[in-house]
Order: sequence, then structure tokens, then C-alpha cells
Amino acid sequence: MYEHEQLEQLVSYDQDHPVISLYIPTDLAHQNKDGVRLIVRHHLGKLQADKSDIERIQKYLDYEYDWQARGLAIFSAGDFLWKSIPLPVSVDPEAYLSDKPYVGILANLIDFYAPFGIALLDKEQLRLFMVSWGEIQARTELTGEELKRHKQGGWSAQNYQRHEDHLAVQNLKQAIEAIQTFMEFSGIEYLLLAGSSSVIAQVKELMPTPLKDTIVGEFSADIGIPAAKVLELALELAQEIAHQRDLSLVTRAITAASKGGEGAMGLQDTLYALKQGQVQIMLVEAGFTHPGYRCKDCGYVSADIMVKCPFCSSTDIEPTPDAVNQAIYQAIQTDATVNVVRNSQELANAGHIGALLRY
Repeated sequence: MYEHEQLEQLVSYDQDHPVISLYIPTDLAHQNKDGVRLIVRHHLGKLQADKSDIERIQKYLDYEYDWQARGLAIFSAGDFLWKSIPLPVSVDPEAYLSDKPYVGILANLIDFYAPFGIALLDKEQLRLFMVSWGEIQARTELTGEELKRHKQGGWSAQNYQRHEDHLAVQNLKQAIEAIQTFMEFSGIEYLLLAGSSSVIAQVKELMPTPLKDTIVGEFSADIGIPAAKVLELALELAQEIAHQRDLSLVTRAITAASKGGEGAMGLQDTLYALKQGQVQIMLVEAGFTHPGYRCKDCGYVSADIMVKCPFCSSTDIEPTPDAVNQAIYQAIQTDATVNVVRNSQELANAGHIGALLRY
């Protein structure tokens, strides 16, 4: 999806010019434009940044930004990097100056507002929604052949019921084809089904297994409810499903690590596994940060003080303000999944970060 592409582009930055990473709230319901600009000047003023980068950010806010989003992330590094990413929620103002973009906050939001699809249907109609960044980004509505109330007119009640059932099944089969096309076209991997319990059960029975496997949850809803209500119900369910999934993954990782299996817990062990390319899913507590040390020759990051790199034996070691941000970088670069976990005492007790390993 688009947001993941943005993240991948940021972590591929490899120029020598330092990067300003700025996160600011831009929800005008809580702060006017002049107030936001004042916050930006305050936070940028604390950085020893290139003057041209600071002026570019200020000019963008003055003349180019449309002020429609609730939050904004900006990454600026001279002629080498410029990215402005509207955010679905307001964020606390933060500014960083480092050799790499600070992506921890962005990765957190992308994980929390992961895209998914909604299929709301009955026996005659289908409403499809693509949700990303917590908002409906696309929608479509389809109506099948109406199930008219015929007078008996020579039909037996049994024949009429068979005709009605046949039309309903045909409509549902067409709906399933439309759902599959919608999922493939949008690139969505997860689906929520909505409608009556009887229709949902019938649809799942008719679905091919690959499409059925994308369903992560379902909820009751009338076909005619407003789109805003569909979104409200779906977000509540999707976030609860994601939270339970993360808690389950944390338990699996802790169990695997305790048995010496395919799991790692704690920042130091996770960083070591990342360097070796072992991490399949990284689990990091929301808001967790920790300083560390980075080998300038091979890029290995350690949570503990290093005199010599254990991988390349270099002694060219530099401190890094946030080893967790570096861990997120390495996870994305090695095609590992990053899950930001909220409200998990189990993960906090186990060191705030861990991973399920490939081997």
C-alpha cells in the first residue's frame, strides 16, 4: 500500500546530508495555523539544522500545505530528500536531526491504521469500502436482480420459494465475484464482512477458500446504514482484532525465546537477530525508545556499549539516540513485518521489544 511504500523510501535514504524529521499536529479544530507555525519554529530552533531545510519547511506550511489532515510528518534533507505525509490523527510535536529519517512514529501509525476492506451486503445489494489511514478511501455499490414479491398467480408456494432462493444465491455469487475483484484491484489483504448473521453465513459458505481466508472479522449491520456508521463499527472491530493478534504474537515470541526456539526478546537480542536477517515479525511496544551504539562500518546496532563490533571487528562506533528506530529500519530493510503493540504488560515485562524468527 501507499503508506508502506513511503516508509520503504524513507528507510532507503543513504546520503550524507542530515535529515530533519518533523511531526506536528495540524488539526485546526484545536490550534490555528499561526499557533502551529509557532510550534514548528520552536522545535526547529532547537536543532542544529541546515538553514535552507528549515526555511523550506516553513515555506511549505505558509504556501503549500492544505491543512486538511489532523497531523503531518515532514522529512527534509537538502536536495536529497523531501517528503510531506499527511497523518490521520493529531500527533505530539517532535523534531529530530539525524543521519536517517526518524520513522518510529510513522511506523506506529501505519501499523495502527493498516488498510482493510469492508463488504456490507444483503441478498440484493453489496456495498464495498476500502479503509486506509482510518478513513474511507474508496467505495462502490452494486444491486443484484431485485427479489420482487410476486403474487402466487399459478405458482405454488414451494415453487415461489425455490425461485426466490435461486435469485438470492445468484446475487450472492455475483457479490462474491465483486468482492474478489475489489480486493485484488485495491491490494487489500484483510476483509470484514457485515450484514445479517444469516447472509454472512451463506456468503462464507459460497466463498472460495482463498477469499474466505482474508476474512478477519464480521459484524451485524443493516444494508442502509450511513457510511460513517459503517466506518465507526469497522474501525472498532478492526483495532480490537489487531490488538488481540498482537497479544497472541507476543505470547508466541516469549514462549519461543524461553525455549531457545524461533523467538528473541529484549532490545539487544532483537537487534542481534535483525543483523543476522532472522526476524520475521518484530513486536515493539508503542512509544518505546532506547539509546544505543552503531557500527559505522557494517551498520550493526547494539543496545549496550561496544568497543569493537562483534560482526566486523571495527572500532569505529558512534552513539545513536534511538536504537529502536534503527531496529525498525533494519526490520523494514530485511522484509520483516513491524507490529507496534499497545497495552501489553507481557511485552513490557519481557523487555518492550521482541521478535518471531524465520529460523
